[in-house]
Parts: sequence; C-alpha cells; structure tokens
Amino acid sequence: MDDLRRPGSHGQGRGLAVIRALLVPLLALGLAAAPPAAVRAYRPDPARWRMEVAPELGGWLSADTINLKIKLVDPGDPAPPRENADPYGMEGEDDEGEEAAPNRTPAEWKARLKAQRLAQAEYQRLNGWRERNLRVWFNGSERRVQVRVGYTWEETFACLNGENRLELFEPDSGLRVVRTWWAAAGRSRLQVVQIHGQDEAPDGGLVVIEPNGDTAGNWRKTPSGGVCGWNSYTHANPPAGTYTLRWTGARRYGSPATVMVEATLDGGTERERKWRFSHLMIPGAGPATLGTVDVED
Repeated sequence: MDDLRRPGSHGQGRGLAVIRALLVPLLALGLAAAPPAAVRAYRPDPARWRMEVAPELGGWLSADTINLKIKLVDPGDPAPPRENADPYGMEGEDDEGEEAAPNRTPAEWKARLKAQRLAQAEYQRLNGWRERNLRVWFNGSERRVQVRVGYTWEETFACLNGENRLELFEPDSGLRVVRTWWAAAGRSRLQVVQIHGQDEAPDGGLVVIEPNGDTAGNWRKTPSGGVCGWNSYTHANPPAGTYTLRWTGARRYGSPATVMVEATLDGGTERERKWRFSHLMIPGAGPATLGTVDVED
C-alpha cells in the first residue's frame, strides 16, 4: 500500500491500471457518465421591471387608429430575446406535415414529435416566468391581455373623436402607465375586438363576413368601408344585415386555447349594444364561426 501512495513508484502504476480496468466496463455501459446538470431557471425581481410604450402619446392625432408597441422589460434578464422573436419559442418549427417528407418513417415522425415536446417543455421551464397578465383600460373598456416579459405586444386601437385614454397595469410588478391624447377621428358605429383570457393566446386571426358576402381580413378594406386587422374590425357606417364573425384555424403543434371577441354597436350612446362570443380552438381543426351580429338601420 505504501508503494501505491508514493509518486513515481511502480505501485502507483499498478494502482492506476486497476482503476482503469474497473472504469472501462462502466464507461462502456454508460454508468460512469454523469447526466448533464440542468440549467437553473432564472428567478426575476418584478420590482425592477419597467414598461415601455411606443410611440409616445399626447397632443393631437389626425387618424382613426393608432398602432402601439408595449413591452415589459426586466433589466436583469440573463437572455433578453431578440426583437421580433417568436414569444412562444416556435422559431424554426414548420407545419408542413407528412406531405413535406413522404419518406419519413412512422418511427422517425414519433422521434421528431417527441424531440419537439421535450424542447418545448425545457423552453417553458426556463421561460415560464415571462408569462404575465396585463390589464388594459381603453376609453372605459377593460380587458386582460397575456404578454411575455421582453417581447413586444403590438395592438391597434380605434380612436374616438376627441379625448382618448389608455391605462396599463401589470399586477406582479405594480407598474401602471396612463396615456391620454386627442384624435380627429370619426366614430365607428360597429367595432369588434379580441379579448384575451387567462390561457395562451390562440393562433389565427379574425375574419368578418359582411351582409353582402364581402370578407374583411388582413387589413383589407371592403367596398362598404369595413376594416379588419388580425384581431379587430371597425366600420363607421355598417350596412344593415347580419355580420358573421369567424376565427381562422390554429397550428397543429399548438395548444388548445379559447378565443373571445366582443362586438359593440353604437358604443357610448343610448342605443349601445354589446355581444361577446368565445370558442375553444383545437389545433389543426380549421376555422370556426364565433357568432353573428345583427345591425339595424
């Protein structure tokens, strides 16, 4: 034993040989390889956050709508996302299905889907802290929006003619932002807006079919004057008839989520009427009809 402990001795060489003989079989079986250490999830301090709103509001705006970019920022974020990055970590994922790879075997597809699920689970473990609920008041109407820290939430607001007021409140950090401005805008008699709930925001977008069959979507303006963005629709003078509200389909690899929209006719007047529709969107199920709104002269 003394020979094993003396540097440079032949006993030391024999001892190393014994250790090597024991380790080689274990390495071959994969028993000696320690699993990689899991990356520790970041624990944020909401008290340090700030809320950014662009463009700066105030003064006069000569437009019917305004597009705002709102972002919660954590100065201590160890991996701040790139601008315009996918807020749900699906960058590089495709939705082309088996048609894009007809030679892929069922086992290969199974392995691919398993790898995607594992990657998403790890992404959620490290980035789940980003998910927050933002309370939004705009001209007296309240809704909750799911946002993610470090990512920009972009929204188009239909202005009223005169003073407009926007209030944002993030409960976890206590951040509150209030903006007011004046707009020279006409009143939209019919408005439809998406209301975000507590679950994940659904894929897809809003489509409105007007009484004569014209379809409003993707910011196209219909001949009668209706304008529909991906989650809102406005019409200053909607023709009488039935308006059908639809939501386009969700990606196959997404999660089930409830889409909710609210329609307002003659808002802010004695004739005001409201409708609220919701529908559970199942990934890959295709478009769905949310409901209908009847407009009278």
